[in-house]
Amino acid sequence: MLKNKSYDILIVGGGIAGVSAALESSRSGFKTALIEKTVLWGGMATSGLVPIYMPLCDGKGNQVTYGIAEELLYASIKYGPGAISGQWDKRKSKKAKNEKLENYDELYPEGMLSKRFQTFYNPFSFAFGLDELLENSTVDLWLDTLACLPVMKGKRITGIEVENKSGRLRIDASVIIDGTGDADIAFRAGAPCTERGSYPSFMYQYSSLELAEKAVARRSANRLVTWHSGGSSNEWGKGYDGPKGIFTGTDGKGVSEFLMESRKIARIRLAGEQEKQGRQNIYPAALPTMHQIRMTRRIDGEDIVKDDMVNTFHPDSIGLIADCRKTDAVWEVPYGSILPGNVENLLVAGRCSAAEEYTWQITRLVQSAALTGQVAGIAACMAFRNKTSPEKIDIKDLQTAIAEKGIKLHI
Repeated sequence: MLKNKSYDILIVGGGIAGVSAALESSRSGFKTALIEKTVLWGGMATSGLVPIYMPLCDGKGNQVTYGIAEELLYASIKYGPGAISGQWDKRKSKKAKNEKLENYDELYPEGMLSKRFQTFYNPFSFAFGLDELLENSTVDLWLDTLACLPVMKGKRITGIEVENKSGRLRIDASVIIDGTGDADIAFRAGAPCTERGSYPSFMYQYSSLELAEKAVARRSANRLVTWHSGGSSNEWGKGYDGPKGIFTGTDGKGVSEFLMESRKIARIRLAGEQEKQGRQNIYPAALPTMHQIRMTRRIDGEDIVKDDMVNTFHPDSIGLIADCRKTDAVWEVPYGSILPGNVENLLVAGRCSAAEEYTWQITRLVQSAALTGQVAGIAACMAFRNKTSPEKIDIKDLQTAIAEKGIKLHI
């Protein structure tokens, strides 16, 4: 094993949750490392080709999610197409406030985008925006580095063994955050978890002669590339009629089978379209470089975001998230939902935090990942500063620190 590295805060997983946690920790002056197994930051939002930043508002004109979640929304469109309705756009330039939401009615019902604080974006443009934010931070960045095993002292996690081009390395830290999206670290450390999974489904980017002709007519390239549904199952697991069952995303061989079956469905559908339009006139522009299983494994936390908690007060709230499908549906996220059971010194952020069936559809989304990531960063810093473990910090002190960041705690 190579020489050990040591940090104050270590975040495993460079998706939206991990990036948010790392930015918060480093900006607070702590020695921070961020580990990501791929070569892009952002997870599903970039490598996964999911091209929409879900709403920070309740659909009734009220913003509910703040902090780094809002900062990342603007970063998603800094280097590419996308627009924010004038009623929400907080950029200073007059030109920005007058941007038209052109052509988005093809993807969303007319007027819906202008009513919500959200945007469509190009995933690779967002990747550039995330690069810039991290470059301007003091985070020690570890791309193309695979987290393998937690280092344990009893129930306390003290580090992570990783693999990269340098070989095997142990990275120690005073506090660790699991932002893997699949609760990989929490599970391997002994935390109880729940699995779900999904049927084969696939979404990729494509371009076509028709899109190019429309772009020329509009004199705008913001829809020159768009997305194509390449799978049979929607987010509720409906529509798949193939031979394969549900894949949890936690089995190595199963992930390979999920990817191959999903891409097979996409390939067959594309072939049918190419027979009509010509293979030179419609073709893939980009394929996701990670699996798109929406919900794989989550922790059974010390608390949980429950379906019936919608629009309900929770005394331990660490922030608010809104439903992207319904209006006036907001959840207060309890601190215990990012604390795994049976493991000390560990926080969990993003789509593997604790949530029930329907609310897991909310907590897995980008705005929730950013919120829980930032809060995990705040809690980790507080635990380090107080020389304690995250599950032992005072919730009132944490809520005060969160509120000082401009994050709203209660509806």
